[in-house]
Amino acid sequence: MKLKKYASCILVLGLCFASSMNVSFANEDANVDPTEKKAMIEKQRSQFNELDNKIRESKSQIPQPNKVQYRSARSVAGNYPTKPGSILVTRDGILDVFMGHGGIVYNASTTVESYIGSGVGTYSNNWNARYNTVYGAEVNGISLAQGQAAATYAYNQRGKNYNYFYCNPENLDNYYCSQLVYQAYKQTMGIDINADGGIVFPIDLILSNNTHTVYTQGV
Repeated sequence: MKLKKYASCILVLGLCFASSMNVSFANEDANVDPTEKKAMIEKQRSQFNELDNKIRESKSQIPQPNKVQYRSARSVAGNYPTKPGSILVTRDGILDVFMGHGGIVYNASTTVESYIGSGVGTYSNNWNARYNTVYGAEVNGISLAQGQAAATYAYNQRGKNYNYFYCNPENLDNYYCSQLVYQAYKQTMGIDINADGGIVFPIDLILSNNTHTVYTQGV
């Protein structure tokens, strides 16, 4: 699975480099092979569907403090995330090769997110009103101070451009949505929350063995 993801990454990266460096969202869509893009979207859709099925099947389970049981406790509705460093993911919508969107909580009222066109900025922490489906997650075993450090890292990237070269999530000059969250934890404490390597899709942040789900909506 990981090998296939890297192969897709190489194809997308090649297509991106073959295009202008000043690519816009409108023509970025045309620069990715439609068949490959469809395959990536369908894989993410399948992963979200599988996750949703597990959530529905385990609604009566109580989370236990170990990694294996974290993975089976994704059904917990919980409280909407306001803790700094909490991860937010939605499956709503398709944006180029991504299904859904990812962001990080800076404080109870503010998130840090990256969008095509505007790049990294701050937004209202109201995903529960903004989207139909929401998954809230936290990184396993971190302290409040560590969560704040990750949130502050993302906050300090404000003003940086959107990263259209999806296969280069190690680029620290600009960020796409889920890459920003991934790098916030990698740069501050060396924790890798990309579940499958290569492009960091929003679903990867939830499926990572280093995260556990604390809130769900619309599942």
